[in-house]
Amino acid sequence: MIIEYSFGNYRSFKEKTQFSMRATSQTTFNDTLIRDYHERILPSSVIYGANASGKSNIISSLQIFREIVVAGSIAHNVSALSNLELCPFLHDDNKSPIFFAIDFTNKGKRFYYELQIKVGKLKKGERAIHYEMLSVVQNKKRIPIFTRKNDSVQISTEAKILDLLSIDESFIKNLENKLNDNLDTLELFLSRGFKSIISSDIADIVIDFFSHKLFAVKDFTQQSFNLRIQSEEEIGKNFSIWNNLLESFVRGADFGPQQIFFKKKNNDDDHTADMKLFSAYTSEGMKVFIPADYMESKGTLKLIDFAIAFQTIFTQGGAFVIDEFDAALHPELIKGIISLFNNPKFNLNGSQLIFTTHNPIYLNNKMFRRDQIRFVEKDKETFQSALYSLADFGSTDVRNDENFLINYFKGKYSTLPYIDFAALLKETVNNDDV
Repeated sequence: MIIEYSFGNYRSFKEKTQFSMRATSQTTFNDTLIRDYHERILPSSVIYGANASGKSNIISSLQIFREIVVAGSIAHNVSALSNLELCPFLHDDNKSPIFFAIDFTNKGKRFYYELQIKVGKLKKGERAIHYEMLSVVQNKKRIPIFTRKNDSVQISTEAKILDLLSIDESFIKNLENKLNDNLDTLELFLSRGFKSIISSDIADIVIDFFSHKLFAVKDFTQQSFNLRIQSEEEIGKNFSIWNNLLESFVRGADFGPQQIFFKKKNNDDDHTADMKLFSAYTSEGMKVFIPADYMESKGTLKLIDFAIAFQTIFTQGGAFVIDEFDAALHPELIKGIISLFNNPKFNLNGSQLIFTTHNPIYLNNKMFRRDQIRFVEKDKETFQSALYSLADFGSTDVRNDENFLINYFKGKYSTLPYIDFAALLKETVNNDDV
């Protein structure tokens, strides 16, 4: 579960920007909030913004952050990080490091992890971890476990940390020089020295959150899935796999009379296999399997992709952070999914949904609190993006009972995009005639 995510010097967000999932003092929909770790946490949030405003950069920043932690490195050979030099804010000579930080929970513990990275701008060059810190959060107070500054790392000797790590102070003092001598500027201390020498248990909890509880994606259709197969009986002689949850998703979306299956591609390893989705039609009493991407709509394929992640992450208390989640999907389907996250009877493990959209239908005070609705705007002079919520306006400016959708189109909450296409076309035609 995400409590707060911060990032800065990333694409259009030059300044440090906080995306908090803490609820404000607003009392509307109090029963939908996640109450844990002495906090009131939002189960969902929706983000609006014009094209090129920067809202997709929020999702991509989390993607990059996740990839770094999972890889344990910012080296050039990590394919997902090949364009890291394009990530800093590009419109001035600012040389600040890229900044990421997240306050999150996993497996009954709460941590704060911060990472700052220096990279060359617009050209391949040196990369280096500038700063790295891991803290445990107890009673809303952050207690540092380790702090790394460039090529030096310090392990905390505070009693609470020694007890958490199950080590003594003398062990740390004898170890720090050795750790610093072997510190790699491209490798995360969390994933290397800390995990292998200090505490693999704590490191695994942190890394597990990024690996298995954080689902950050910009385009479902570009995802490739790897499914774990437990036994020969589970896949059957046709190597097909399905389950009731996936079935209910597609049937609820009025999928059609055909069946769908994941079929195993050729793979020497019988326990881990890449799977391809097929549609199964009946012709003259025979089953005919056709690749689903030929037969099914983009919306159907997207819903299935979401269902694959949903069946794992929703039951474990993960966070879904999705760009344009409702693209190619009917709004009623999205509303049904939102209601699952906002209903504590179903959302038993504190799962969260954060998504961007252009569809104003979710600007609804019957669906979201003011602090769940966010906007991103980009300054036309500085090219910097800013993030804010309806709750930032104050209760006197935005009432809980007002019509969010109508006021949005009146421009009360943000500047709406407008291009006079008729004038643009007329000017273009006139110029062509010259």
